[in-house]
Amino acid sequence: MDLAGPAQVFGNERLGLGIHYISPLENLVAAQGLAINKLEPLPDSVGESSCLLVVGSQHMVEQFNTAAVKQTIQWLQSQAGQYQCIAAVCSGSLLLAKAEMLNGLRCTTHHDLVDSLRDISSQIKVVENCLFVDDGGMLTSAGISTGIDLSLHLVSRCFGPAVAQTIARDMVVYQRRAGHAKTQSFWTQHRNHVLQEIHLVQDKIMQSPGQPWRLAELATGACLSERQFRRRFQQATGETVQEYLALARLELSRQLLEQTKLSITAVAERCGFADERSLRRLWQIKEGRSPSNHRAACGL
Repeated sequence: MDLAGPAQVFGNERLGLGIHYISPLENLVAAQGLAINKLEPLPDSVGESSCLLVVGSQHMVEQFNTAAVKQTIQWLQSQAGQYQCIAAVCSGSLLLAKAEMLNGLRCTTHHDLVDSLRDISSQIKVVENCLFVDDGGMLTSAGISTGIDLSLHLVSRCFGPAVAQTIARDMVVYQRRAGHAKTQSFWTQHRNHVLQEIHLVQDKIMQSPGQPWRLAELATGACLSERQFRRRFQQATGETVQEYLALARLELSRQLLEQTKLSITAVAERCGFADERSLRRLWQIKEGRSPSNHRAACGL
């Protein structure tokens, strides 16, 4: 699944990417007994703008002294500089650490392997209790499902948020989760209902939270009168339309704070707030701290 999840994201036809499955061994058997065959050899050179995704194994620490893993580490040390960015899923972070590629960088791995990652090098800045970490051109994720989150994050970075959202919907992942997210994302909340017309409105808001949505426009999209729409929306989601819009903009601002270097003023503008003061007021009410403090707490 560490391999299959990201492959499902990057193999989406909307991206038009060429995917190569490379390994020091032509054939492998996954921990669950599934055979993976006809893998390509580790390349000496790659095309421009290539990205490398490193997948580990269930018993990575015990396999450090095997010939295949030693060969992989040596290859990473000699060839990885050709890649535009490098990402690792779960125990793949340990391979990068062994190749001395994470020194001085923020990174993460599966919670059971955090101590093992720290033991490899004291120069590694291990981040716990997060989905994935993006430190420039080096990205690491915590586990199986978070490999999908990391992959969607990369798609968003390279192809734009709208494309990432579309692929997430294709995979029945309502919205990619931010790397620092520790609980269920706002985008997957308030969806435990069967009113299709309300789901469609929520989809619209999710695709562009910063748009100046008008109640009449949303009601028309649901084929309801404004009064009916207000009532059904609150019954379905547990939030008023205005409160839901505020929460959507808060979540978008959270992603921009964590994933970009935009100023607070620019974040407020992109999220549809009247001004920076409105953004700060909502953050103080909902989160008990300022946007700047949140960004600082994330180490950004």
